[in-house]
Formats: sequence, structure tokens, C-alpha cells
Amino acid sequence: MPDASVDAIVTDPPYELGFMGKAWDSTGIAYNVDVWRQCWRVLKPGGHLLAFGATRTYHRMTVAIEDAGFEIRDSLHWIYGSGFPKGQDIARSIDRRRDDRSQVLQVTAFIASARDAAGWTNKQIEALFGFKGNVGNLWSTQGKAAMAPSVEQWDRLREALGFDDADIRPLVVEINARKGSVGDAWSQREVIGNRTAGLHQGSGETVMLAGSGNALNADGSIPVTAPASDAARRWQGWNTALKPAHEPIVMARKSTGYDSTVANVLRHGTGALNIDGCRIEAGQDYRDKCASVVGLGSNRNGDAYGEWTGVREDSAHAAGRWPTNILLGHGPGCGDVCSPGCPVTELGKEARFFPAFRYEAKAPASERPRLEDGTAHTTVKPLALMQWLVRLVTPPGGTVLDPFAGSGTTLAAALREDMHAIGIEQHEPYARLCVRRLSEPYSVGLFSDIA
Repeated sequence: MPDASVDAIVTDPPYELGFMGKAWDSTGIAYNVDVWRQCWRVLKPGGHLLAFGATRTYHRMTVAIEDAGFEIRDSLHWIYGSGFPKGQDIARSIDRRRDDRSQVLQVTAFIASARDAAGWTNKQIEALFGFKGNVGNLWSTQGKAAMAPSVEQWDRLREALGFDDADIRPLVVEINARKGSVGDAWSQREVIGNRTAGLHQGSGETVMLAGSGNALNADGSIPVTAPASDAARRWQGWNTALKPAHEPIVMARKSTGYDSTVANVLRHGTGALNIDGCRIEAGQDYRDKCASVVGLGSNRNGDAYGEWTGVREDSAHAAGRWPTNILLGHGPGCGDVCSPGCPVTELGKEARFFPAFRYEAKAPASERPRLEDGTAHTTVKPLALMQWLVRLVTPPGGTVLDPFAGSGTTLAAALREDMHAIGIEQHEPYARLCVRRLSEPYSVGLFSDIA
């Protein structure tokens, strides 16, 4: 791509968490300075970059963006009320834990002795099985990584080394028979209730989602069990994660060091934020508040406000409040339309000070394309949110680049805002999703107002 050829970059790169075991989310590409340096190169002077990140990995991406030459301007935070903690229930894990370390060490000690008696090395053992790793050491160590071979591997070792295993082989069979099973304490947990599928915490119990340990009851509910071991009872109520409630977005700008903001705006149309185009719609209470403050006389040297002058001056902006760097998602139970007090309900009426967007654990079908073979993207941002971000940093009719296009939400948002869009997606099935997203039948209604 040519230098200085795009007006803004709005993107949702991999969070590098290995989400749902996806290989594309654990490559380290979001930390690659060269990637962001290319973004800096194709961006016009003064142009803005917005990039989502995860709370655990956002800092590494931000440092890479800064090292690429960008000026970090702000951090936006998309806050929502949905979501559930994905941590480890310590008490349940303790009861599930199967501790057979002492028996494994008996097996590895036997192998080490038989190896030495036969004059073999760990490398020869590995060559016997065609292993290229460190398995020989793991089968003969007394360290933390000690492991026992399978029964079939054991029998082959016996034939190769020529040892008598009459006393030890039953232990190898027993250890292997328990592989994949849970500890004895798990079967001793008392069922104290039932819950429907979902997550519930409270009153001394923690119920995780279906599939996390307990089999479902015939009616689809999840059995609630109490800790069985003393250790589990001690750590009941402890976990390894908080409930996710926000995603950070880095705001960076391509600053050249010699052009002012005004010069960039006049020369390139970049460098400023579209404040009026992203204001927060407000009601009469906002106008009344602005009018009452202006209507108070003040000498600015004494009291903050003087007596009421009787003059009412309405300073409220017609488009609403100034946009903030906090973006709210709807609270549970909200519909399509944001209403006061509905976004992130814990904030109550204070939510009116922030932009609000519909939050859904999964985007609706109209925003989540699927190929004939079932391919679909697992992390799709709400279209309205991406429209707001695109509108904030892109001049009218400008070109938006998304170097991690995914399912094409940024591209769709740019088109909805009457802008041009360039998407790059290296995963071919997701690239096809973008094509599907921007074509029939998914574009019906979505782009009906765009020529």
C-alpha cells in the first residue's frame, strides 16, 4: 500500500489469549512492532489508530504501537454488564485433583535403575520409540515433571532392557487406569441442590457452566455439590478470575513532529476528533442544568456562583453531551433502544453521561455471517459500536483500514458511515466471511440507504 494513503485505522486484532483454542489468537502478531510500523507508514500524518485489546495483554500491544512511532493519545474503555468469569473454582479443582505422584516416582525410580543396569542412556530410550523430545528424562526423573509410560510403552521397555517387573508392572497398570479420572474426593461431594444452566455464586456454593465437571441431571439442570475434602472446604468461594466487564481500546495518532494539528487538518483532513458527530444524546434535564449554571452570576474571585441573575442562557449543545472515553454496553434485559438507566444498570441515572451501545454475548444473525460449511467468527463486535469509533476518527468520505478484518464488522461500519474501507484478513475462511458480510443477503437492509 502507498505511504499516507488511509485516513484512519480501526481494528480488533487478536488478543493473544488462545481464545477457544484458536491458533490465530496466540501468534503474537498484535505485539509485532513491524506490523504497527506498516500501519504508521500507510496512515496520513495526524491520522488516528484505534485498536481493541484484552485487559491482560493490552499493555504489550500498546507498547508495540508506541515503539512503531505512534503517539499514544488516550485509552477508551468499552464497559458492559454481560459476560461471566472464566476462572478456576479452587475448591472444585482441589476435590477433582488426583494425587498419585508418590506412585509415579516409584515407577520412574525403577526405570532409572533398570536403565543404568542395562548400560542405556535416556537418548537411547527415546530412539527406541522414535521420540525427539525429553521423554527419557521424564520417565526416569524424581523432579516435578516425572511421568509414567503407558502400559504398552512399559512392556516394550522391559523387552529392550531385559528387567524383571513382576512387582512394579501392576502399579504401572493402576496409574494408567486412573489417567483422565478425578480424585476420590470428587465422588464424595454431597449434592445439595440443583441449578439451571448458567453461573451462580452465593450462599457458600459455586455452580459453573455445564461441562465443567458435574454431569447434567435428566431435566437439564446442574447438580450443586458441597466440598468434600478439608482443603476444598478451606478454599470454598475462591477463584482465579474476575468477571470480565470491559475491553480497552488504545487511541494513538501519527504525529510527525513538524506539522501542527491544524496543519494536518487543513492539509490531510486528519488529526482531530469528530466531537459533534459522536456526542451523547441528552434530554431536557441536561439543557435545564446548563441553563441554571449559566444563569448564576459569578465574580470568579469569590464564591463559585453568585445570586440568580434572572437571565436564562441555555449553553447546552443541541447534539448533546461531549463524548467520553468510557463507552457503555447495555445492562442485562435491555432491548434494542438505549434508555436512561438501562446501560450498565449499576450506574443508574449516571449512565446518561456516556455513549451507550447494545451489548450481546453473541452478535445477531444479521451481523454474524456463516459460510455453507459452517465457518463463523467467534468474536464479533457490535456494528453500532464500530460505527461510532469509525465516525470519531475518520473525516467524511475518508478511507478506513482494518488490518485484522475478521468477519468484516469495521468494513460494514465504514460503509454505513458513507466512507471507504480496506480490510486485510490472512485467514482465508474469515476473508470469505467478509465477502459474505458485504454482499447479499447480509447487506439487505444493512446498506439499503447507500448507493
